[in-house]
Amino acid sequence: MNDQAAQVVPVVVVLPAEIDVTNSEQVYEQLVAVLAPGVSTVVADLTATVFCDSSGVHAIMHAYESAAARDVRMRLAVSPATSVRRVLELIGVGRLMPVYPSLAEALDQD
Repeated sequence: MNDQAAQVVPVVVVLPAEIDVTNSEQVYEQLVAVLAPGVSTVVADLTATVFCDSSGVHAIMHAYESAAARDVRMRLAVSPATSVRRVLELIGVGRLMPVYPSLAEALDQD
């Protein structure tokens, strides 16, 4: 695989089942840790996440801002069957970054 092909493959960050005040900073750190040169897209995989409080949403949004500042796109993969998806919809996260119902669909966008 040449360098150019490697750049178009999104980096996937699998997030925990529950995101709250006890681990939201670690979630932010996980997401920004992959913002390396050559990375153009990050997919935050929340398909196994069943709970995300406001601190978790803030961590994801802060990571999105950090990615945008580095000209990196961020996508979310969030199962439509979870309350996490509903919370993100109510807050309007989908207006800022794409939200997909599965990891496969989030990866299939390049």
